[in-house]
Amino acid sequence: MNKKQLQTLWRSQRPFSYSASRAKDLDPLRPTKSQLLEGASSKLSRFWIHIKWPLTRNNRPFSIDDFSAFASWLVMGNILWIVLGTTTFGLVTMYSIHTFDTFWNTISGDEDDDNEDVAPQAKDKTFLSYLAGSILSQGFGMRLVFEKGSVLPELSDGMLKFRNVKVVSSERDENFRIFAKIQELNMTLSFKKWYEGNGLIDDVEIFGMHAKVLRKDDSLAPISTEDIAGDQNTLSSMAMSMSKYDTHNIHNDFSEHKYEELKAVAQRKSPLVSPNYQLGHVRVHDSFIEIFENHDTMPFKVTIFNCDLPQFRGDRLIVDFFNANNVTGAVNNSMFTIHKHQTFTDENVVRFKLDSIDMESISKANPQSKFNWIVNGKAEILADIRLPETKSKDEGSFFSSISFQQVWNDLKTATSSPRDAAEGDDSNDSLIKGAIAAIYETFRKNKETKSEDLRNENEYVIVNVKVKFKNIKATMPKHLPMATSTALPFVTLHNLRALVGFVNSLEKDKSDSILIKTTVIEKLADLYNLDNITQTRIFDAIVADIYDDLLKDIKLDEKRILEEKANSWSHTVASQLLLLGLGVLA
Repeated sequence: MNKKQLQTLWRSQRPFSYSASRAKDLDPLRPTKSQLLEGASSKLSRFWIHIKWPLTRNNRPFSIDDFSAFASWLVMGNILWIVLGTTTFGLVTMYSIHTFDTFWNTISGDEDDDNEDVAPQAKDKTFLSYLAGSILSQGFGMRLVFEKGSVLPELSDGMLKFRNVKVVSSERDENFRIFAKIQELNMTLSFKKWYEGNGLIDDVEIFGMHAKVLRKDDSLAPISTEDIAGDQNTLSSMAMSMSKYDTHNIHNDFSEHKYEELKAVAQRKSPLVSPNYQLGHVRVHDSFIEIFENHDTMPFKVTIFNCDLPQFRGDRLIVDFFNANNVTGAVNNSMFTIHKHQTFTDENVVRFKLDSIDMESISKANPQSKFNWIVNGKAEILADIRLPETKSKDEGSFFSSISFQQVWNDLKTATSSPRDAAEGDDSNDSLIKGAIAAIYETFRKNKETKSEDLRNENEYVIVNVKVKFKNIKATMPKHLPMATSTALPFVTLHNLRALVGFVNSLEKDKSDSILIKTTVIEKLADLYNLDNITQTRIFDAIVADIYDDLLKDIKLDEKRILEEKANSWSHTVASQLLLLGLGVLA
């Protein structure tokens, strides 16, 4: 009797009450793991035995269900990895592509010679560099270029660390060019942001950036002071100014401008970054930026020592920059700071302070600036910017929502005291309805977007500005100071001549410094899709108020001079009459 017949005989005599698993364990003729390993003919078969033994505990071959389960687990695991750990997935993918690319270059004979001299700043032309730059720059509006040997990042503190990265603007925009070199660029990736169309990059940290920005704006032609025949119309601010009008006659200046002017202002909006791109936490350290406008010979220098932004959206660059946690830096070697105002109220007030800035450097850098007639002197700026309250983290949570509060109230009502069955059913129905409403409100994204847009249309920005001029000297410029938001000058040629004469007549005493205060209100939506604060109507409104206050000082000074001359003349006449009367009496 062979082995197979003995197994059949033993199984036919076992009692029917035994389970299949129990009978399998009591089977004395069932081969053990050691017997299977002894009968294995190769290392591969032993490897399969080690895998199959704890899973199936038998020697049957893998079925289609096993392979499908393994494939499903592999696919779902990678999907979860991409969604939850996008940064680490990107790191592993880049290293895998680099390994395959190196192996392919080795077998094809295209690998670079190690002894060949390579420029230290040569562009990396590998497939990985092209793929990484294209994917990371997708939707950003600018291109990331990696130097040779710097395309592979390091993983530090949960962020991808790149070194020697260049940022180049798109060649399609002829009026804007940017070239930046970053010593160290750290970033995290987010699949959720990419799926929502807000870009793949989430948090960004920049160290040692040196950037050059070339900006050209030919939309507004300058007005020469030599070609003016008569009086010119001046700017009437398109924002609501509290210093231009008194408290009893606050006027909104939108009614004073034509539709063509407002349309031209809207068409000149040119954001630096794609409007749909959004970044999370942005930190910038030890960076230097040079800005050239309209072929200027001297750049406008901006140094950033430390910048901490909670968010940075492509269509709200100005709002997010002034809503920073803190920013410290220098503008033309003059220190500036941006920080939250230390108040005990819930208002979101940001303070901007700029120390004594040299007005001569600004006039030389840009002869068409808004204060191009000032050739010497200093200016200090202190501004309190009241921005709309941003949505906090707890505000959007489920436990602080109105729907959750409704569910909680229904739950307390249902469990507060015993009631009738009918009342209990009503309470349960109310609780179920509240829970369904909470789930619906949680996942209703479209309505939240519409309500946010409606809220932005009704939100305003209030700016209180104090400007102090010290020891300024003026001369007649070649062009009238123009507003960026409209093709109108801030002041007429006649008033500009009077202003230059008034400024030069001031003494150099500290008490003769000019202090100007103004308050301007602007819609929050009018600050969107702009990357330059000088292009906003709120900036032109502040400058227009400064000119109005200066012209008021001129009128007051002229009135003072007339009063002094009148008093002097009256005193002279009175003294002459007195002497004449005394002579007659004598």
